[in-house]
Amino acid sequence: MNELFRRLFRIKSLAAEIIAASFFVNILFLASPIFVIQILSRYIGYGFDGTLYTLTAGMLIALLLGMGFSVIRTRMCAEVSREPDRQLQEAVLRSLCELKAQALGRLPESRIQEIMAAPQMVQSAYEASRIASVLDMPFFVLFVLAVFVLSPLLAVITLLAVVMQLVSGKLSMRSLSRADHAYREEMVHHRGSVVSAIHGVETVRAHGGGHFLRGLWERQVVGLAAFKEAILVRRSWSLAIAQLLSSLLKVAVYAVGAKLVIMGELSVGSLIGVSILSAKALQIATSFMQTLELMGKSDEAMDKIREFLKLPREDASGTALNRFSGKLEFRDVSMGFAGAASPLFESLNHSVLPGAVVGILGGNGAGKTTLARLLVGLVELVRGQILADGVDLRQLASEWWRGQVMYMPQEPTFLNGTIRDNITMGNPDIENDRLNEIIRLTDLRRFLDSTSKGMETVMEEGGRSLPVGIRKRLALARALAMQGRLAVFDEPTEGLDKDGCEAVSRVMAGLIRDGVTLVVVSRDPLVAKTFTTLIDLDSKPIPRIGLVQKADKVRQLETSAKA
Repeated sequence: MNELFRRLFRIKSLAAEIIAASFFVNILFLASPIFVIQILSRYIGYGFDGTLYTLTAGMLIALLLGMGFSVIRTRMCAEVSREPDRQLQEAVLRSLCELKAQALGRLPESRIQEIMAAPQMVQSAYEASRIASVLDMPFFVLFVLAVFVLSPLLAVITLLAVVMQLVSGKLSMRSLSRADHAYREEMVHHRGSVVSAIHGVETVRAHGGGHFLRGLWERQVVGLAAFKEAILVRRSWSLAIAQLLSSLLKVAVYAVGAKLVIMGELSVGSLIGVSILSAKALQIATSFMQTLELMGKSDEAMDKIREFLKLPREDASGTALNRFSGKLEFRDVSMGFAGAASPLFESLNHSVLPGAVVGILGGNGAGKTTLARLLVGLVELVRGQILADGVDLRQLASEWWRGQVMYMPQEPTFLNGTIRDNITMGNPDIENDRLNEIIRLTDLRRFLDSTSKGMETVMEEGGRSLPVGIRKRLALARALAMQGRLAVFDEPTEGLDKDGCEAVSRVMAGLIRDGVTLVVVSRDPLVAKTFTTLIDLDSKPIPRIGLVQKADKVRQLETSAKA
């Protein structure tokens, strides 16, 4: 309810208008029982047509006014949530873009999908009809008082039915909340299995993963069905109780009311009016409890969103240098991961001059990709500093720094958009002549000419359906579009054919001529010929630094501690 009041009174003038509209909507509803009472008491009793015409005209006016106020209130209630819903969706999407990659990587993809869907859950709980049902709740007192004026005894019966509905609704909410929470958690696990199957389609086909998946999904589907059945049973009981209370109230009102009519304490018109009023009071209570249930789910969704928004973000502030020369310095750099028996590497000390070509060597799991990602700012140091022109990377504005880095990851990923969008997203103002030159350098022209729309071809599913070689070329083109002074290439020739490898060599030669600093992870002999320095991460825990002569032989090999 706190969230509702925050939204409602965000614009106090609008809140006052909604409350006023709610007042008129509920007051005008009284016209219906009054009409019935007056028709049965006055017109049938006296038979004067003027009374009938007057009452009918008044009733029609009341209906039109009630409809008008209801429509106006609905539109105003929709306005209450429009901006908060937009802000919430924007906050979640902004966090997805700004969270530190390390923090985001610790969340399962299925959990992230759940969080991305959470704003829709909140939106459904605070849509116009739900806000109106809460605002109607205080007016149930008005209808109970109206019944009390006609018959105190029937008012007590009505009030008892409303209390029973509120109590049963509260108990049902508690039961449903537990079952619904368990269902959603199981759904997250199942969604995670589906995602792994989609991403691991080759494993499913080539390594007999289908049998394993069928067994896993069968267990998950059985579990989901059990939770869903439990929720269905609880909902059916809740609905049945609500319908039973509505029927019992009607039976009680007419049974007791008929006795009062026979005793002369109540007119027939008043009895029918009481039936209308008591049904309205119970309907308001029922709708209110249904809204509370949705708002309870919304609160859980908001809790997940708040936890997501609390995850550490990249610092948007920081220094932006006038010009980056390409000089790097590693000072006592150490890197490891929580739970690991030993660090990936430690005490890495080395200065990289502008225009140098640094080769990163090491076996699988040695930390090559981690070191590359450290330079891009995607993971955080355990200890030490990485300096760019003498400034710690942590003090630099992350957006500015990434504009200086041409990064080509080992396993490139893309966003659903055109090829042009994906290549130029880091530098949307790149000139067409330069973009065409990049296409030529990366050997993408043949591929683009084979598509119907060329650069405007839309990449679906993050480009996963494209061949590895094309993805690598696109990643290389995307890196070059940044036009920075530092290039970080992680296994740039892996998965490429001869033409692709030649394109990488051509690109690297051009960058070297331009004095760009290169940090390259590669065992490709052609790429290795360009190295001026080697960092051997197989040397544990302190990497070895090797300075390479033009004859491609290591002149000296020393620990970074002595460099």
